Amino acid sequence: MDWKRAKIILILMFFILNIVLAVVLYNNLKVEEISQQTITNTQKILEQNSVHIECPIPKYVGNDYILQYEENVLDKKKIATELLGNNYVQIGNNSYKYGSKNLVFSSSSGFEFNDSGENKQTYTESKSGMDIYLKELSKKLGIPFGEFKQDDYQDIKIGNSVRAIYKGQYKGYAVFDNFIDVEVNKSGIKSIKYHYKMPLNITSRDVNVIPAYEVLITKMTNYPGIIIREVDMGFKGYTKVDKETKTLYEGLSWRIKTADGKEFYFKASNGEEME
Repeated sequence: MDWKRAKIILILMFFILNIVLAVVLYNNLKVEEISQQTITNTQKILEQNSVHIECPIPKYVGNDYILQYEENVLDKKKIATELLGNNYVQIGNNSYKYGSKNLVFSSSSGFEFNDSGENKQTYTESKSGMDIYLKELSKKLGIPFGEFKQDDYQDIKIGNSVRAIYKGQYKGYAVFDNFIDVEVNKSGIKSIKYHYKMPLNITSRDVNVIPAYEVLITKMTNYPGIIIREVDMGFKGYTKVDKETKTLYEGLSWRIKTADGKEFYFKASNGEEME
């Protein structure tokens, strides 16, 4: 038997089956509702392409929305004093250092801090404990912790530390470009990455989003072997800047998170992958 030819025929059959199921999905799509059969067929296509999904597939097919932002200038001196102490040294316009601690302001709205040394114990093994600790620290740094929600919590075996990731929240939507990413171990804070622009309001636009199932079929079937842990929607990616008012805008995007912590982002308006 010609196994090479048989393999090619089998691959071709799977390809044709995917096209047929995709047509079925399209025919099942209603104006404001995605049927359960559409979801079931999507799950079948994913499994046939060795993509495992362990979460519900969102059914939203409504309008796209635009989030309006404004730059939020950080108090560099206040943050440097709290994280480095009073005896820090400024290196250039945006870098500060004291001993094993380094602080760099990546923009007027964000900074990165890391400490390779030892300091006072602040370690906590609980998610809620991390929330309490960061809430108090945020007050001292002058950052709006109340506009963030814990998005992920990871145990890191190397270094015996934990990592907590927070994403911005505004009027019930996730704001992916606003985040706090912090790692701590028994000796204290090891690193903080922070970025925040102030949301002002959300407006609708006359463009329908691409359903999540379409993104899953057309994009994620290119990654056989992955395990999808979560599919959700939020704002990401600056699309326009008003130079006079320094106002920024961005639209909705689909986020797909995998079991190994990787995140994929796609514009909800056209399915284009985003960084």
